[in-house]
Amino acid sequence: MRGILIIGLCMFQLGVFAQVTFYAQTDARQIVAGQYFSVSFVLENAQSRDFTPPDFKSFIVGAGPSTSQQMSIVNGRRSQKMSYTYQLTADSPGTYTIGSATINVNGSTYKSEPVTIDVVKGRNRPYGAKGSVSSDSPFIVEAIMDYDTGYVGQQLLLKYNLLTTADVRSWDFRQLPSFDGFFAQELQGYSGRAIRVVRDGVQYIQRTIKVFALFPQQKGSFEIEPATVDLGISDGRSSNSFFFSRRLRAQRTRTSGLSILIDGLPPGAPISFSGAVGAFQMTNTIDKKTVSLDDAVTLTMQVRGYADGKMIAAPIQPFGDDFDVYDPNIIQETQSVIGDRIQYTRTYEYLMVPKRPGTIQFRPEFSYFDIDSASYVTLAPIEHSVRVLNSSGRELADVESQGLQLPPFYDVKRVYPVDKIFAFSPLHIALNGGLIIAGICLLVLRRRKFKDDAIDPEIKRQQKALATAKARLSIANEALEKGDTTQFYIDLRKGLLDYLADRTSTKSSQLSKDQIQTLLNNNNLNDLYPQTKSVLEKGEQALYASMVPGDEHHIYRDTLHLVQQIELALSA
Repeated sequence: MRGILIIGLCMFQLGVFAQVTFYAQTDARQIVAGQYFSVSFVLENAQSRDFTPPDFKSFIVGAGPSTSQQMSIVNGRRSQKMSYTYQLTADSPGTYTIGSATINVNGSTYKSEPVTIDVVKGRNRPYGAKGSVSSDSPFIVEAIMDYDTGYVGQQLLLKYNLLTTADVRSWDFRQLPSFDGFFAQELQGYSGRAIRVVRDGVQYIQRTIKVFALFPQQKGSFEIEPATVDLGISDGRSSNSFFFSRRLRAQRTRTSGLSILIDGLPPGAPISFSGAVGAFQMTNTIDKKTVSLDDAVTLTMQVRGYADGKMIAAPIQPFGDDFDVYDPNIIQETQSVIGDRIQYTRTYEYLMVPKRPGTIQFRPEFSYFDIDSASYVTLAPIEHSVRVLNSSGRELADVESQGLQLPPFYDVKRVYPVDKIFAFSPLHIALNGGLIIAGICLLVLRRRKFKDDAIDPEIKRQQKALATAKARLSIANEALEKGDTTQFYIDLRKGLLDYLADRTSTKSSQLSKDQIQTLLNNNNLNDLYPQTKSVLEKGEQALYASMVPGDEHHIYRDTLHLVQQIELALSA
């Protein structure tokens, strides 16, 4: 019996995998002749060793295939991923296609889509003047917007990308635009993976270092001023270590400015349009399907989309004379970063009282202005049907018209005399007791607040360091679960470096090898220094090159344990 249960459990676990997919991905779509890039063939939610690579006849295979496997369980849903990665290069300029790879899974053959790579001729060029943002510089910081025209209320994305051939170790935005005419919100925690790009025959490593979501508040022509950025560039003279170069050369650069034209929304909006601009989804439910005329139906509507939530009101519902609809309430409101966009979710609750008996059919609506089609779109996915009965008041009138005797509404014996004394009654004692308890609670809360305010802010910051470190390292774990090995090492380095910066009251961009070593030595943690150094070095390498998958799960657990050991020693 136990064996049957185990077999059944295994079959159930195998059954909860998501759909099997097989695809190709690369870290570059354009490369300079002679430069390497990586291409990976990824199988999701299945396992197989029956893999056939494409013919790399137009490329030179520098390494590969290197294989990696990952597995995760999120909200009870199991997923796994395995990949085959090659390092390729091409000597001659041209446009080349990497053909389809195939893999066999349980008798079914899956084929990846072809990948096109542009190979361009490189050029020998002297670096331009320091601080230049031309393509002759070893570093460029460029401002990019996803649209050059938009509408009031539309979510626009402004990215600052760092393109470099140098060892840029830090960046600090000294001056940002004022964003006049926009509501600007920075996407904290956004981290796109490093990719290879070509500018005027020069191959760079590109990383997105800051992202803003901009929401136009009025129409007109607007200018986004240049941003000023200080870069910390390693001179490479004081140490052979890739990360721990003791000297940083400060280099200031400026991005170019941007222009954007914002238009107002066209006329002809539906009655259920309430300011939503972008792309949206809507769902709705009702709490009952049979009511009386003196009862109410509750309509719950959830709206989700990439938009400026402050500009969206509850939509007016076109129910005509069938219902009296009261002003809706907002019962839930959330905002989160999904990919490189801010997603806004709001839930409304409408109270609707029917105005006539019978069967009433109605279809709740939500309308928005769609950017892609430049037109209004109305969502009305469900038609509801409610059966309305005569109210209890009308039934009472019918009974009285027939001369029937009705019972009294209450027992006269239960009515208190008007001169009954309230003082010292149970109700009086309960109210006074409640007031005393409330006063004591307020006094305790006030004393606790005074005590908390008296704590040194620096001590508070250190106390929160461990919780912050766990949160930062969890971002690395998310990248690992997604199969992005390079991003995993970048996020792991950032989490550890920011934690150490918190514990030394130093900016992470200014934290040196000596400061880290001194912190560990002063707390008898000398033996933890090699592991700390290794994590930071790998993260720095990942900023400029793709990382070959290895035992990242073990490295993540060791790093989390490392932070916990440091925290225990520093808190003692």
